[in-house]
Amino acid sequence: MQRLLTLVFLLCLAIPAGISISGCTRNPAGNYCNGEGYGLKLTSVATVTLQPQTTGISLAYGQTQQLASPTAKTCKGNTASVSAYTYGTTNNQIVDVSPSGNLCAGTWNRNSGGGIPNYTICNYPSPLPSTGGSPYGTAFVTATGSGITSNQVTVYTHPQVTAVSLVLEPVGNPTQTINGCLSQTQTAQLDSQAYYTLNGTQTLLCAPNSTSVPSCSTAIGNLSYTSQNSTIATINETGVITAVLPGTTYITASVAGSGSSAGYFSTCPPANINVTLNGATTGTVTQGVTQNLVTTITDTNGNTIQGLTLDYQSTNPLDITVGTGGAITANFAGEASVYAVCQPTTCNPSPIDKVGINLTGTSITSNPVTINTPGQASDYIWLASPYSQNFVPIELVSGTLGSTVKMPYFPNSMVMDQTGTNLYFGTAHELMIYATASNALTKEDPNVPGVVLAAAPNNQTILINDPIRQVFYVYAPSAATYSTYSGVGTAAQWTPDSKTLYITGYITNASGTKVPTLFVYNVNTGWTTYPLTTGEPVPQTTPASSLAVAIPGVASFLSGDPTVAYGWCPQLSSTNTIQQAYPEIPAGQLPWTDVLAATTDGRHILGVGLDGGTSPTLSDINVNFANSLLNGACPRATNGSSTSITASPVTQALTTPSGALGFTASAINQVVASPASNLAFVTYTPTTGATAAATLPYYQPTTNGTLGTVGQVTFVEPSGTTTPATAPLTGAFSLDDTMFFISTAGDDLVHYINVGSLLDTQQINPGLTCTEGNPVTTNPCTVGQPVPATFIAVKPRPTT
Repeated sequence: MQRLLTLVFLLCLAIPAGISISGCTRNPAGNYCNGEGYGLKLTSVATVTLQPQTTGISLAYGQTQQLASPTAKTCKGNTASVSAYTYGTTNNQIVDVSPSGNLCAGTWNRNSGGGIPNYTICNYPSPLPSTGGSPYGTAFVTATGSGITSNQVTVYTHPQVTAVSLVLEPVGNPTQTINGCLSQTQTAQLDSQAYYTLNGTQTLLCAPNSTSVPSCSTAIGNLSYTSQNSTIATINETGVITAVLPGTTYITASVAGSGSSAGYFSTCPPANINVTLNGATTGTVTQGVTQNLVTTITDTNGNTIQGLTLDYQSTNPLDITVGTGGAITANFAGEASVYAVCQPTTCNPSPIDKVGINLTGTSITSNPVTINTPGQASDYIWLASPYSQNFVPIELVSGTLGSTVKMPYFPNSMVMDQTGTNLYFGTAHELMIYATASNALTKEDPNVPGVVLAAAPNNQTILINDPIRQVFYVYAPSAATYSTYSGVGTAAQWTPDSKTLYITGYITNASGTKVPTLFVYNVNTGWTTYPLTTGEPVPQTTPASSLAVAIPGVASFLSGDPTVAYGWCPQLSSTNTIQQAYPEIPAGQLPWTDVLAATTDGRHILGVGLDGGTSPTLSDINVNFANSLLNGACPRATNGSSTSITASPVTQALTTPSGALGFTASAINQVVASPASNLAFVTYTPTTGATAAATLPYYQPTTNGTLGTVGQVTFVEPSGTTTPATAPLTGAFSLDDTMFFISTAGDDLVHYINVGSLLDTQQINPGLTCTEGNPVTTNPCTVGQPVPATFIAVKPRPTT
């Protein structure tokens, strides 16, 4: 055995250099970074990194901050172990550092005595730094471990920052500032002006592009910025902000432990939302076939916007619906205008006190697209009267009256929601809700008595007004919850997106005077009120009795002397603060109207007024919101901020000659515009003692800006009728635009007017009679006496 071991040992010695046999020896050069057998070993510390490398650290005098733990790496990038670090500073009179790496903007206490440990008290620098006459100073700190020194980290020392004001600079061009907004995906460098307190006075410490003070990046280092709404803008660690979606958001800044609301930032909103169907703004959609709108959006800088959440709306949602993304579905034959709305808070939002800044915080609408679904649909009709405790349904397939339904109380109002789901009856005692599918009473709520003024198109909310208690109820039927607001309403209408509600009425002041008032309720911003007695050009001295929300919902027109209009473009001061959220639209001297209606094509506001007498005049107020308001956006000043509306959407007001409508009346009840916008009927209350046969006045507006055609439909009196129709009281179109149902005084019938021929083709007696105990005190009736229907609702029904 000894001989064998000796032989192996000799063989190893005899192998030439450069030949290695495993198990015989190791290569010592492999343990070194350079592979040469000397220098830094693979396991040794090669680099030490101290953070933050790029932004540095900002400290106010007397503040402390623990340095982040350094990281050590080998030459191969692996983590290296360091038993202990030592820290250094280039100026321990400005920035001192303890053995454990705790920074002090000044000097640490050492050998203080009295049992006070070292490095526990950070004293202000003495003397205070002064760099070029400005109160700041910088020093550099390092960490050393295993003989390797880290990178230098800049530490900025300065007085405590008390306020920050935001400045935007284009990336790559720090000498230029940005006014207004940035388009989607564009970027800017955030910079600031910072202030500190000197002898009790706010004093400028630093600012960009200043000749008197240094830039903040030089004096106080990197500020940390935060976007309050990251869906509008995002900010990286170096302060580069990126525009994401339209809107305005607050930007906060923090430095050296102090935070401040630095300013706001706007991503440019839409200036034009263009909607088409098959490349056109008119189209036909067949029942059962879904077609999709094409929507293109450009912002106020002319750049395309992607990814917006738009509300698509239909003026006739029972027949023609438009879903998320613009998918159009026809449920029944009919006509509708559809359009898209960019509506806060889901689109173009802003903080409440920044509404209107750079056109953000306001709703912006598209052009309307006119949709026709050919064919005819049968209808259900409901008829009621405040004189009767009953209501009557009619189903037109059979053409006969349904069973009379007795209600718990006498109704003072009846409103059907636009989904055709519920009938809401207001009473002085409670709200009564009936299901249209069964005519069954589904809910009674005594907490919300009053008059039902309006139902939101989405059937989520209704407005009730109690004139006795002078309170509004914004009521959610599904949850039976409500909010309240003081006032008395005469008329109300929701915008088609169900987010804004306009109400005319009055507020009774401390002296008992009724002040004519416009009430505006928005689901995002709540209630606002505007006294109409200070309006221009002529103040309104009596509450408006009617209003019309212009399609596509960009303004409300209020009846009165004169007719006035209010838009949603906020009026701002020179300092970009809201003076009025719904300022009056300049429209010249509009005529006196008692009742108003808007056509669904967005081109006409139709009104009829008695001018204080009995002879009516019809007014056709031509409007063009698409051109004057950038498809609903507010006009903007040169600095990008919105101002009061200066370009009036009213192009002209055409008026029929006196007596052209062919009737006299004590009051105008309705102007009812057809779903196709090509016909409107006028209903009214007859003068006292009227017995002569009346006609149904109509107006056919034109599309070329000229005065339309006025005419009258002759009522047919069925055999056996002894009293003629003395006035058309209340009417409604079938949603397929083929019939107009009109109740009349005198004969107490309901007449079916064929829209195509303008002939009275059928008459039906609803059988409503005066019920004992009815609360009507004006023009009281005799119990059992027939009474006309003054509430009417219509919805389509399937024909199969």
